[in-house]
Amino acid sequence: MDFVVFPDHPATGPLCLNLRRDPAVRTVRHPSGRPWIMGHWTDDEAVVAGSGPDRLLLLGTTSADAGTLGRMLRRLRRLEDLDTRVRELPGSFFLLASMGSRTRCQGSLSTVRQLHHATVNGVTVAGSRPQDLAALAREAAAVGLPTGAPGLGTVDDESLALRLLAPFAPFPLAQRPAWRGVHAVPPGHCLTLGADGRHGTARWWRPPQPDLWLEDAAESVRDALTEAVRVRTRRPALSADLSGGMDSTSLCFLAAREDTRLITTAWTCRDEANDDTVWSGHGAALLRSAEHLPLPYADAPTWYTPPPPAHTDPAGPLAVIRESARLSHLARVVAARGSRTHLVGVGGDELFSPRPVALNSLARTDFRSAARRACTARRLGRWTLVDTLRTLFGGVPYPQWLESCADRIVPGVRSGDSGADWEVVPAMPPWAHPDAVSTVRRLVRDAAAGEPEPFAPLRCQHETLRAAARAGEIVRGAAALTARHGVTFEAPFLDDTVIEAALTVRLVDQVAVGSYKPLLSAAMRGILPDSVRARGTKGEHSAEVYAGLRRHRRALSALCDDSHLAGLGLIRPEVLRTALTSLQPLAHTLHPLDPTLAAEYWLRSLRETQAPVPTRPTVPAAEGA
Repeated sequence: MDFVVFPDHPATGPLCLNLRRDPAVRTVRHPSGRPWIMGHWTDDEAVVAGSGPDRLLLLGTTSADAGTLGRMLRRLRRLEDLDTRVRELPGSFFLLASMGSRTRCQGSLSTVRQLHHATVNGVTVAGSRPQDLAALAREAAAVGLPTGAPGLGTVDDESLALRLLAPFAPFPLAQRPAWRGVHAVPPGHCLTLGADGRHGTARWWRPPQPDLWLEDAAESVRDALTEAVRVRTRRPALSADLSGGMDSTSLCFLAAREDTRLITTAWTCRDEANDDTVWSGHGAALLRSAEHLPLPYADAPTWYTPPPPAHTDPAGPLAVIRESARLSHLARVVAARGSRTHLVGVGGDELFSPRPVALNSLARTDFRSAARRACTARRLGRWTLVDTLRTLFGGVPYPQWLESCADRIVPGVRSGDSGADWEVVPAMPPWAHPDAVSTVRRLVRDAAAGEPEPFAPLRCQHETLRAAARAGEIVRGAAALTARHGVTFEAPFLDDTVIEAALTVRLVDQVAVGSYKPLLSAAMRGILPDSVRARGTKGEHSAEVYAGLRRHRRALSALCDDSHLAGLGLIRPEVLRTALTSLQPLAHTLHPLDPTLAAEYWLRSLRETQAPVPTRPTVPAAEGA
């Protein structure tokens, strides 16, 4: 599914003429007859309703029907009324509404459905994929239409510098597209397009107060997650990960309650000490009505298998680059069994895993409870006294924290995090060029100077939403790979209704030290067998990392011979080669490799498709950085 949204403006006519001719393109028009939405979607991906000249369209996965949307549309007096109405709708979708001369566009909180916009020929155009807006701008420029921003539609090398950060760039820089002049609509915000060609963004969603007792919040999560799975079980067959963890196992047991043929998949582990295989087998034995499909590692590509150019995402570097070949293999296997939708537990860790930052938030309202739990966490987690005190008492407003990140970002060394940090403080890889490091620090300082508003006033809610947005990026990239095999990649945990329900639990219940995912465990009581809910371990996959690197070390090292990132002045290839060819006794030291490989492979895929890529260093060194 992909689409572009145009305002009802005369300038859109020449733009539509520059769209690539494709007989499969579907068009929805404004009352004036001008194109409103152009793109590709199937009938079961769209729900539309109209009331006079006003229209409401959902594109994605939802159980809402035309009658539901019609009733909603008739109750609207203005587009802003959708702020509350849209919360009634389950699923994961784009919402596009037209009232009078204005259009409203929004995606999902997790960014699984993420909107972008760019100004071309004097008007703002929105789209589901940044590469489509970039291509539209390049084609418009080729016929002499004004494109506004210099270099609009070309690769943004400064964005690529940010993409080297491990584990990821801080908000809002993590939302910056890899295409120059293309902008992402922030999570929880909507984009409005006017008939004058101008646009505006407004925040339509704010997090709920965390004031529900555990059992009440668990009931909300159970209802939201049950509906999120039900939305996706309308097909005759459905596949789902059964990794052995609580997240994926919960989805499998929920799906098994619906009227669909369920196929579960489970990778066997190379490391016999990894108990994921044991727990996966245990779950499969309890799910007697499902068809269980083991995925032996010997029959599948290893991690770090170099992807062919077509097996990347044109939107930007893949967050799942190390597993991209495996995801394609999985899609082929389940498609052969008749599945066209595959459920994954991505988002479960992000929403339900306890975080030290919750202690910092709790200390502001219930210091006694926060202190007791911090003392317990200190004994169990071997925290230092300084870290414990910083978790309870530390913290500055988000813009100040973001400003401090600039000085803490150094090559190869991640700053120690505490519960007072709004997010994980990232690091540049050891092979980053000094100019790239300077650029990233400058961009972080510039972002802080703009005094960005965090996702939520509470640090723990901000971190949860930031993690959900990162998970959404992972799902978008994986979905781009599996779609080539006719399989949609779905993450019910990342639906808006599930995220909102997860944020309602009291802070004191979020930091139940010694309890693993207490909210999800309570929500799945009576659905997930107690023996599965009692699991408190988590699999470790360093064996897959080392096996993949051993097998593909030569191919990965060859990237250093003509590195596109090095050509842009972003990395030092000789340092990267040393890291690839030397012994790495600790698997976590290899984490910075993933974003670098993702950016390198993405640039190479653009070369194959003749998309414009910078050919010389354009990253300036910032003085005094």
